[in-house]
Amino acid sequence: MSDVPPADPAAGLDADLLEYLLVAVPAAERLDGVVATVVGLVRSGSIRLIDVVLLHRAGDQASVVTSAGQEVELLAPLVEVADPRVRLSAHDIALAAVTVEPGVSVLLLLVEDRWAAALSRVVREAGGRVLCGERVGSDRIRAAVGRSVSGADRRRIGDLLVRGPATSAHPELAVDPAAQLLTLAELVERGVLTLEQYEVQRRRVLDG
Repeated sequence: MSDVPPADPAAGLDADLLEYLLVAVPAAERLDGVVATVVGLVRSGSIRLIDVVLLHRAGDQASVVTSAGQEVELLAPLVEVADPRVRLSAHDIALAAVTVEPGVSVLLLLVEDRWAAALSRVVREAGGRVLCGERVGSDRIRAAVGRSVSGADRRRIGDLLVRGPATSAHPELAVDPAAQLLTLAELVERGVLTLEQYEVQRRRVLDG
């Protein structure tokens, strides 16, 4: 197998095991238990926390306010256990902000899945690598439960993957929803679109 980069001991991170998580709550004040649990997962060695950003969208706004972890006192315990050698870009954060519903706060976490380190190591020893992954949405799981079939009948099963390995490895193949929604939000600010119309278009972008 070609194109198999070695683990980087200088960085101390397994680049094949990084993923982002979005945790949504009705208000940032309800994140205390989430913060404590993430800290516990870091200290147990299950994950390595790399970056943390708080996103919030007011119920009457199209735009999403973003705050770095060190800017929010509630997130101080996460900042203390984070390993900040990699950072999410402004565009990464904008892509996550696309999913934020009105009146909701979202914790964006970049983590290394340390629980999968043994698997990654064995795969490398076999000359391969863990390529990519995607968190499957619960709505898709619920729709698929009880409909599992085998063989050719798989063609009649609803999709679980949103992007799939092709666009995960080559994001340039995917349409940029952040750019689409930025244009729509500007139309709201100019009074061309109502907030209700914006939400309709936003859902179409997300479901696209």
